[in-house]
Amino acid sequence: MRAHVAEHPAEIESSDPEPDRLRFLELAAKDLTAGGSLHDVLDRIIVGAADAVPALCHDLAIELPDGSKYSRWRCDCEGRCDCEAGAEALIQLRGDDPEKESGGKVLAVPVASDTHTYGTLIALAPEDAYFSSEDRTMLAAYGHHAAAGIEMTNLLAELGEEQETAEVLLEAARSLSEQYTVDDVAQSMSEAALMLSGANRSGVALWDSDTAQLRFHGATGWQGALAQKLSDFVLTTQESPELHDMLINPTPLLIDRRGSNWATSMLDHFELKALLAIPILTNEDFRGLVIAHWDGDAPHSLDHAAVQRLSGLAGLASVALHNAQLMEDARWKSLRDPLTGLANRTLFEEQLQAALGKAAVTGHSVGVLLCDINRFKRFNESLGHGAGDEVLRQVATRLGHCVDDGDIVARINGDQFAVLTIGADAVDRSATIAAKIRQTFREPLSVGSEKLFADLAIGIATSTGPSIEEAGAFGKPAQRMIELADLDLHRSKATITGHIHTDHADAEWLRLETDLRGAAGRGELRVHYQPQIDLANGSIVGVEALVRWEHPELGMISPASFIPIAEASGLIREVGFHVLQEATQTGAKWHAAGFPIEMAVNVSVAQLSAPSFLSQLKEALHQTGFPAASLTIEITESQVVTDHAVLRTVLRELRELGAGLSIDDFGTGFSSLTQLQRMPVTEIKIDRAFTTEQTGSAVSPFVAGIVGLGHGLSLRVIAEGVETEEQLAAVRAAGCDRAQGYLLGRPGDAAATLRHIKQKA
Repeated sequence: MRAHVAEHPAEIESSDPEPDRLRFLELAAKDLTAGGSLHDVLDRIIVGAADAVPALCHDLAIELPDGSKYSRWRCDCEGRCDCEAGAEALIQLRGDDPEKESGGKVLAVPVASDTHTYGTLIALAPEDAYFSSEDRTMLAAYGHHAAAGIEMTNLLAELGEEQETAEVLLEAARSLSEQYTVDDVAQSMSEAALMLSGANRSGVALWDSDTAQLRFHGATGWQGALAQKLSDFVLTTQESPELHDMLINPTPLLIDRRGSNWATSMLDHFELKALLAIPILTNEDFRGLVIAHWDGDAPHSLDHAAVQRLSGLAGLASVALHNAQLMEDARWKSLRDPLTGLANRTLFEEQLQAALGKAAVTGHSVGVLLCDINRFKRFNESLGHGAGDEVLRQVATRLGHCVDDGDIVARINGDQFAVLTIGADAVDRSATIAAKIRQTFREPLSVGSEKLFADLAIGIATSTGPSIEEAGAFGKPAQRMIELADLDLHRSKATITGHIHTDHADAEWLRLETDLRGAAGRGELRVHYQPQIDLANGSIVGVEALVRWEHPELGMISPASFIPIAEASGLIREVGFHVLQEATQTGAKWHAAGFPIEMAVNVSVAQLSAPSFLSQLKEALHQTGFPAASLTIEITESQVVTDHAVLRTVLRELRELGAGLSIDDFGTGFSSLTQLQRMPVTEIKIDRAFTTEQTGSAVSPFVAGIVGLGHGLSLRVIAEGVETEEQLAAVRAAGCDRAQGYLLGRPGDAAATLRHIKQKA
């Protein structure tokens, strides 16, 4: 591996990804027990350090316990540096406090155990590069390994006459080098402690400095209820004076019934006569205890041989625990999203795969929710990537509040999150979690001085749902299940947005979207009505309800400006329902006043596809008393073409209520006769683009064709956009049944429209 000169600012970076740090640490642990002399061990360590922390030059300089010197210089510059000058610079650091020189251009770490400093391990950066904090951590690990190698070799030499003890410690060292988690190291240590002490039971308890608690992470010789007691055991310095003293003066301690009241009670609780506790230290910090337990004949004083053997094991344990913690941290980073701290896609797939395997045995179900932030790109482009990052962090936090402790939340892509739920009720819980998420994100996020709404589209897949084969034949079941949720997510997005896709990303768009939320409840939405004329007698027979937004600061905003925003954000449901309520209420008042005017209301696909649409419509008709037969629901032709399979059932139920169905903007889409026949349509509206082409008295062949098609299917035909007398004459001559446009009446509020109706009556 070669040193790499990075840019702006320069840092030495490994060409390998984060998982390679795990591999380096695994190899470093094995270096200690791979055999050979102490010099062989130290040679392997500096080679490993050079691979793990790329640099131009490395130097390991130490004084061994016998007073001899070991010095190893390694340069990998390929002629890019002055090795002789570099060597002099490094030599000058020897004997100094390495911590003072650590970081930036030079990394210098001590080769030290808890009791002795042997020398220094140093790395030199190229001219235009700098070391990172992760490089510092890795090099320190190798310095610690070098010290461990020295002391392990020395310990084994001292125990040369005790062949059995030496073999046990060497085997323990090899076993520890193969353990990659803290719990595995602790368990391996407890097994070795039992053999080295001659006790009946053993254990390894580790100190958590964050919670100030001691817990057992490994145990050997414990059975049944006693094993469960040990697993549940938690100790603090407030409870145990012995533990309090151990943290102040970490030396071997024999605890028997001559100790404190807590000690006597603890021995009774675990049915013990005595225990021997040996502290585990890392860089002079208390890390935990290796403990030997006796339930029968127990020593009455500290046994020097037992203390020496277990202290040797504690020394090995210190290195192994430090190494395991580094590996756990590296693995945590490799499997976590650095921005939110959530699991990443790799970890989520692992957990999902394990959950599916377990569910196959238990018969439980598994649910996956995929959540995507609609229009997330707009946050970044309007407010900057810093605001976008804050949105992601807050979304992650809110999702965490929507799930239970056993559920898993992950960020698996840029603005995409996933939730995993497991259990007998996972299917129902998936729906419950989705409902919680929707409810939670009705409240805005506070990002700086801005109030932002983060809409989440949600897709759900369950292990008892459609076959995972629907997601393709390739990949593991976990990957295919995620694909199923993704398919459902895209169906959800299409339904919510009505297939409206926009690239608008300016701040004004974002502001209008934010302000539009709740506009109906604040009384800012106004419903105006445009008359529709019966071309046979010139009377007003109907009106089309049109919404206007009276913004408190920007004034009146036209539908052309905010309807696309409402459709893209899903707010069209809120806006549309308000218009429907206002229109039916106004129509009912006109009917009661003796003017049985028909009411046409535009409804989007997003409204029609909402499960609550029909019930809300029925409730509005019931409350206002407006007859369904006087209501016409208008949908655009493009929506019919795209979603006819989805809409057919809803439209049929609308017709069964008695409401009319109109295809708006007819002629601009690609409807076929077959599609029109399948839909329970009662009316088509000729798009204004065709009406404005009528510049003289001659009838446009397009208009005539549409009229002929409509009448041939027994549909009423309305021409919209009539603005001149020539256009009016032309659409009348073409056979249109009704017309609307500025010539016949501009949109106005309910009171103004009623006056116009009365004038025409």
